[in-house]
Amino acid sequence: MAVHDLRGDEPYYFGVFLVGAYQETLGDLHNLFGDPHAVHIAIEDDDWSITEIVKGDSIAEVLSYVQFEPEKLARALEKECERAVKRKDMSVRESRTLAQFYESGLAGYTYLNINDQLT
Repeated sequence: MAVHDLRGDEPYYFGVFLVGAYQETLGDLHNLFGDPHAVHIAIEDDDWSITEIVKGDSIAEVLSYVQFEPEKLARALEKECERAVKRKDMSVRESRTLAQFYESGLAGYTYLNINDQLT
């Protein structure tokens, strides 16, 4: 992109907009990913700092956007686990482990998060 030369002591401002367009498209729920995390960065002199981290949607939030109630889903899973325990298809411990895994999944982030620093 061609830009003009610096002019003496005049400050030079360069704006970059809509760089997150793809991420915003992902966040429009057509694929059930929800909003990604967003980071606001301030640049001053030769230094930068993160001024704000806006967390993206959780799985439970995205499900609720499309009229699924996460609490109802969790209760339904627990009831199925109870039935499985009564049939002896699953132990009590397995039932609890599955329910906890499901609940933590609902609270999780919709995007792959390798290092869990923002979730």
